[in-house]
Amino acid sequence: MNTTINERVLALVADKAEVPQARLSLDSTLEDIGLDSLHLMEIALWAQKEYGVVIAEGELHHEQTLAEALALLDARTGATA
Repeated sequence: MNTTINERVLALVADKAEVPQARLSLDSTLEDIGLDSLHLMEIALWAQKEYGVVIAEGELHHEQTLAEALALLDARTGATA
């Protein structure tokens, strides 16, 4: 996993969910964190703007854990574990 990308995504998720980053758990679903469909779309648009990757509608979804969402973004940006 790319630590820099993950840190930026975690900061963005915390901001969107309006929770301290320290309270985020990688095992929590995006819904448990408090993200709605608009937040997920904003994260996808951010990834496109920042890294030039396209996250299709539905690829980020409420049932995903934060770890799964990070793995998806890592894979799309070409980050290596």
